Amino acid sequence: MKYIKVMAFIILALSIMGCSKNASNNIQTAKTHQVIDMAGRMVDIPVEINQIYSTGQPGVVMLYTLCPDKLLGWCMELSSDEASYINAKYLSLPILGLMQGNNSSANKEEIMERDPDIILMMTIISEESISAANEIQETMGIPVIVADFSLQNICDTYEFLGTILNESERATELSNYCKETIESAKQIASTIKDEDVLKVYYAQGSTGLQTAPKGSSHSEVIDLVGGENVVMLNADTDGRLNINMEQLLRYNPDVIIASYSMGHNDNNGGVFSILTNASYEWQLVKAVKKDMVYATPCLPYNWLDMPPSVNRIIGIKWLGNLLYPAYYQYDIKQETKKFYSLFYQKELSDEKINNLLANALRN
Repeated sequence: MKYIKVMAFIILALSIMGCSKNASNNIQTAKTHQVIDMAGRMVDIPVEINQIYSTGQPGVVMLYTLCPDKLLGWCMELSSDEASYINAKYLSLPILGLMQGNNSSANKEEIMERDPDIILMMTIISEESISAANEIQETMGIPVIVADFSLQNICDTYEFLGTILNESERATELSNYCKETIESAKQIASTIKDEDVLKVYYAQGSTGLQTAPKGSSHSEVIDLVGGENVVMLNADTDGRLNINMEQLLRYNPDVIIASYSMGHNDNNGGVFSILTNASYEWQLVKAVKKDMVYATPCLPYNWLDMPPSVNRIIGIKWLGNLLYPAYYQYDIKQETKKFYSLFYQKELSDEKINNLLANALRN
């Protein structure tokens, strides 16, 4: 009888230990889970994510609009003009540098010390970007999630990030806005009569002779709204192409969209200043002769392409209305106010809106 009691005690003790061990394993397992990112990579990530480092500007803009409290820091320092269009609560975030593109400036040791839960790489999905993500993950020991920055898939990117970051409600709200804007643009563009289609040149670089050709990630908005980009894709690695004045005169665009220098509203006005104080050769271009040269709104981010992220969504409404006001019947000032409130958590005064849209609207 004593033996039976002892054995019963041992069995009970082992059962309790086993249950405790299983419970411990379940708790441990629950701390992470596997997800498949938008590049098809299987990645173990924390169930609870509170801090995220983005390798580049596209991801910074996406995270700032979706879950700014989880943004570990900015990739680049904001100018005073840019900062004035950002919610003041987030201006004190540290500058952590870029780990993506041609100008890598990130200090990996500092980022690791700040201990982000995951790293976001928002980019073009390719073998090259997958390899880069795998390398960062291996060398830093932090899960890297790859997400798609193409304009057509921006809605899916919001939904994907909303799911893994436990921000589904906010993600759905932003995704729906993007989806409605993109689908509306597709529908409107399909109704533009052939005789109404305008030839467009996107002037970039210090001389205005660098451009984003048709098919580039930097010209998706032009293509979407029904503009005829006069330069075809034959670009270098960053999606831009250099041309000469002879080529531009041959293209003879109806409209020139001019980017400010480096995509920012700098003191000298960048490319727009060059075009509006044009040399004799520029004066021969149809768009210049007809005063159809417009500046891209660029605060806090360029509305067409820099960076290629959600900042382009308001660019769809602006450029559509600029090129084809009879088709895209938007009140751009009201649309701007709504977009900045919803996406950037920033309420804009009329003065701010007028400054943002200076040289960007038809007279």
